[in-house]
Amino acid sequence: MSRASLTEFAGRFAESRVGLASLAVTLFFVFCALFAPLLSPTDPYDLSRLELIDALKPMGSPQVLPGEEFRANFTVTDGVAEPAGDVGDLTTASCGERCIAVRLDSAETELASLQIRSLPRGMNVEGASKHPVQPWWTVNDPEANGVRIISDEPFPAAFGFSVIAKTAEQPTDFVFVAGTDAFGRDMLSAILYGIRISIFVGVLAAGSAMVIGTGLGLLAAWRGGATDAMIMRTVDFMLSFPSILVGLSILAVLGSGVDKVIMAVVLVQWCYYARTSRSLALSELNKEYVEAARCLRLPAWRIMLRHVLPNCMPQIIVLFTLNIAAAISLESSLSFLGVGLPLTQPSLGMLIANGYEFIFSQKYWISFGPGLVLLLMIVAMNLLGDRLRDLNNPRFDR
Repeated sequence: MSRASLTEFAGRFAESRVGLASLAVTLFFVFCALFAPLLSPTDPYDLSRLELIDALKPMGSPQVLPGEEFRANFTVTDGVAEPAGDVGDLTTASCGERCIAVRLDSAETELASLQIRSLPRGMNVEGASKHPVQPWWTVNDPEANGVRIISDEPFPAAFGFSVIAKTAEQPTDFVFVAGTDAFGRDMLSAILYGIRISIFVGVLAAGSAMVIGTGLGLLAAWRGGATDAMIMRTVDFMLSFPSILVGLSILAVLGSGVDKVIMAVVLVQWCYYARTSRSLALSELNKEYVEAARCLRLPAWRIMLRHVLPNCMPQIIVLFTLNIAAAISLESSLSFLGVGLPLTQPSLGMLIANGYEFIFSQKYWISFGPGLVLLLMIVAMNLLGDRLRDLNNPRFDR
C-alpha cells in the first residue's frame, strides 16, 4: 500500500469519532500490556510479598505493616524483678510488698495485645482476663501501657513470669488505589498484569488461528474436490459446537495454563478464517490476473501467496481484529469457570471469579475493576473491527 493510500485510509478512518475513540482505548490497553511490570505498583506474581493483613481492603486503603511480637522473661527474687535476657523497652518496678508494675517504656510504640504468663498460683493481674485453663492473663486495655501484678499472699522467694507483647499495625505511605482481593493482592497491579495476559493470549491465539485457517482455506479453494469437501465439512463440524464447550472439553483433557488456553482458542477460531479465506479466494481465482499468472506457468504457491492472498488480506485483517476480542472473551470465560489460567496468574476472568463470592457482601471492587476493564477492552476492539470492516466495504458511503 502506497503512502498516498495510507494517508487516504487514515483520513477516512478519522471521520468516525467512535472509530478514533475505540482506537485510542485499544492502544491504551496495548500500552498497559507492554509496560505492565513498570506501571504496576507491586508484582502480583510474587506470592512471598502478599500479606493476609492486607486482604479485602477497599479502594484507597493504605497498606499496613503487621505488628511485631516479642517475648520477655523476668525472674523475681525477694520481690525484685530482673530481666532474663533481652526484654526490649519493657520495664518493671516494685509498687509494694505484693505488687510489681510492668510497663512499656516507649512513647512511640503502640501495643495491640499484652499477655502475662507463667505466674504462680495466688497471683493476679489487674485489668486483665485470665485464661480458663492456662495461667495466662490478657490485658483488656493494652494501650494503657502498663499493668500491675498483685498477690493476695506474700511473694515466693523466687519465681518467674513472661510477658508477650504485640505491637500495633503501622500504616505506610503506599495506597491500594483499586483495593485488594482475598489474598491481599493489589488489584491495580493484578488488573495491569491481567490486561497483559488477556492481550497476549488474544493476539497470539487469533494470529495462530489466522495462519492455520487462512492456509487451509486457500488450499481448499485451490485444490477443490475431495480436499475442499474434507476441510469444509471439518469446519462445519467444529462450528456446530459452542465455542465455550469446545474450550472446556480441550482444557479438561490438557489442563490449565497459558499455552493450553491458546491451543483451545486456536482450535475454536481457525474455522472462521478457513471459511472466510476460501470464499474470498474462490472469488479471486476467477479474475483475469490469476488467469494471466497461470498462463505464465507460475507455481501454485506463488499465485496464492503473491497474488491471491494480498487481495484477501483486508477482510482477513478485519476478521483478525474482531477475533482478538472474541479470544479475550473466551479466555476470560474459561478462567472464570476455573479451567483457564492457574491462581498464580491473575487473568481478568480469574480476578472476576475471585470476587464473585464477595460481590454480595459489599466488597464489589474485587470483581468491578477487572469486569469494567474487560468490558471496555472487548467493546473497543469490536468497534475498531467494525470501523475497519466499514472502510473495506465497497458500498461504504463516506
